[in-house]
Amino acid sequence: MGDPAGISAEITVNAWSSRSVVEIPPFIFFGSEELLHRRANFIDCKIKTKKISEAEMDLAVDIFKEFIPVFDIPIMKETIGQYSEKNDQKIMKSILTAYDSIKSGLTSAIVTNPVNKNSLLYEGIKFSGQTELCAHLCQSKNPVMLMMSDELKVVPLTRHIPISEVSQSINKSLLINTVKVISNDLKKYFNISQPKIVVTGLNPHAGDNGLIGNEEINVIDPVIKELQREKINIHGPASADSLFSAGNTDSDIVICMYHDQALIPIKTISNFTAINITLGIDIIRTSPDHGTAYQIAKKAIADPSSLMRSLIIADQMAEKNAR
Repeated sequence: MGDPAGISAEITVNAWSSRSVVEIPPFIFFGSEELLHRRANFIDCKIKTKKISEAEMDLAVDIFKEFIPVFDIPIMKETIGQYSEKNDQKIMKSILTAYDSIKSGLTSAIVTNPVNKNSLLYEGIKFSGQTELCAHLCQSKNPVMLMMSDELKVVPLTRHIPISEVSQSINKSLLINTVKVISNDLKKYFNISQPKIVVTGLNPHAGDNGLIGNEEINVIDPVIKELQREKINIHGPASADSLFSAGNTDSDIVICMYHDQALIPIKTISNFTAINITLGIDIIRTSPDHGTAYQIAKKAIADPSSLMRSLIIADQMAEKNAR
């Protein structure tokens, strides 16, 4: 469902409405049926929905041709463009119900719409993102956040933490585990048997041989050399300021040291075609590469491209997983 106050319902409606133009795989909306109709009316879009129960989920493929199948989770009426905690429990219920449907074998993947991170309270834990929540649900110690478009694949080694904590969070174990998850899942889901991995440095000019920091010398470079001895096609540390220039990204994937070092280039290069994929967990989970976009929620201009791409890639990954 995502945050009812943001653009999630709008892009869901637009994605379903595009199914005759773009081959959108059938999906079930875990969320409020009334929300979909409110937002469809707001953006002047005609939709039809049909409530389904858990026992009817196998009918979603046929229903999808004419209706949006909805596992209805009623909510308090939202104020468009304004976060409120009143629907936090319903947002969490939509995520957990969708997750349970995968574990029960009723659905094959989960595509999470954008939420406000303040909504992600579960079992007394406030999660910093849906990547971390999904990892917790799957009991995964090594989740990897892959941002992917046709032009670029990037992974932030550290994710939703303050910049002041990045340096102390970079360590040998984290980097090795991230590389191994990437190597395994790119082969499993994307037929890249020996991915060429480039790792950035943390500091300007990748530390400039210790003149601008020692993380490259003490951690990053030794790990790269160790993995190279294991015949992994990995290179770096590369200077992030020039790595993403035209013609420079000769790799299958780039591991960056922190969130913005990875997301700024891919969002600049790929705009609304990028998506977020969680690797290293035992379910398939994708999501749009953007947030709730409260600032445009009242304008009826939200672009559904990233959600549509998330649905398509999730379906492709599920097909490979079933083989």
